[in-house]
Amino acid sequence: MSAVSALAGRTVIDSLADLAARGGDAARATMLSALRKTETWAQAQLLPHQLGRIGRVLEHARRTVPFYAELDPGAAASMERFRELPLLTRSDVRDRREELLSRVPPPGHAVVRQARSSGSTGRHVTVAVDGVSATVIDVLALRDHAWHDRDLRQKGGAIRAFPAGADAPHGGKAARWAAHPDSGPACLLDIHTPVAAQLDWLLRERPAYLATYASNAAALVTLAGQRGMQLPGLRELGTFGEVVPEGLREKCRRVLGVPLADAYSTVETGFVALECPEGGRYHTQGEHLLVEVLRDDGTACEPGATGRLVVTTLHALAMPLIRYELGDHAVLADACPCGRGSVVLERILGRSRNMLRLPGGDVLWPRYGSTLIGEEFPLRQFRLVQTSLTELVLEVALTRPFEGDEEVRLRRQVLGIVRYPFELELREVAEIPRHPGGKFEDFVCEVGDREV
Repeated sequence: MSAVSALAGRTVIDSLADLAARGGDAARATMLSALRKTETWAQAQLLPHQLGRIGRVLEHARRTVPFYAELDPGAAASMERFRELPLLTRSDVRDRREELLSRVPPPGHAVVRQARSSGSTGRHVTVAVDGVSATVIDVLALRDHAWHDRDLRQKGGAIRAFPAGADAPHGGKAARWAAHPDSGPACLLDIHTPVAAQLDWLLRERPAYLATYASNAAALVTLAGQRGMQLPGLRELGTFGEVVPEGLREKCRRVLGVPLADAYSTVETGFVALECPEGGRYHTQGEHLLVEVLRDDGTACEPGATGRLVVTTLHALAMPLIRYELGDHAVLADACPCGRGSVVLERILGRSRNMLRLPGGDVLWPRYGSTLIGEEFPLRQFRLVQTSLTELVLEVALTRPFEGDEEVRLRRQVLGIVRYPFELELREVAEIPRHPGGKFEDFVCEVGDREV
């Protein structure tokens, strides 16, 4: 008997969608209550519900989405059959977007906004977000707040990219920062504000919770440490949008006296995984997405292995994304001791373009201690760029000129961490700009950069 036929009636994920279609605070509260039960389900218990929902998504897509006109709705009968479906690529979403839109979205699935990726690789995509998906994402944010025991009555702050014309470059305001009736107010600032001005703004606003890109969090913590200052009232620093630099969590506690909590999300899908409050692993959000971690040959990874992340949206019926390859890599983990289920990730590694390529054909993730070398050397900003199979460029914006043997030691330290005898050029620059979407990459590979 297939996993789908073994499941009687509608799935718990269908019930969440029904509630989300109603909208409002009461529906979100009921959904959050349901998620407290499903979060302890093991993957084997959750999978039939995911496949049951996917069967409905596939049938809807075949009937109403031109891109999926030839799709086999029976592919959800088992994971083996489901993995026979082709992957959806970033190029597909960018170049065939109109074909991916449903001609007849179900009630509640009208498009409420357009989500546009930052285009940090130069290849942005735009996804239509419907009302049900938007509500589910709001509730997953409430789950994240509950896991980390945040007091939503306090003020929340965000430093991120904002649309052109928004008032956030000068410090915007919002009535509330969480999708909860008791939420406190929000203060907002554009990510392109200089870091020193960001610190001044934080001292004025005093949010209890701050969310920003991981690289910006690192810059804030570093500058606060250099000034010997803390941020009064701050209870937690939250990060999103980028891989958390090595050592930043410990440095955040040491300098600011607060924990750091990360959330892995994408513009196209919303929350993919939330950091476990009891150990730092990431719990994928299985009620929202079916997440696969795959080897290069398309087979499923075992715990401890690194693979490509592929997701299928369970609620996005206005623009279904079926087996969508995110372009990110992660390490699959065993079940988490905390008891929360779904697929667990040991850590997020980042995009394919952030892998170092070696002359023999191997690739590796260059964990070169970006947080730590910023403390040891006079570096305000730095970025490592691989320009060929044998050459690296370390771009540095200095706080002062190198002294003594600092430049020699910096070269030695970077090459010692990447563990390959590259030719390394140090290139002084006045500024390393962020991408227009606000993100910053401390390593970029320009060799064989394939579209993801």
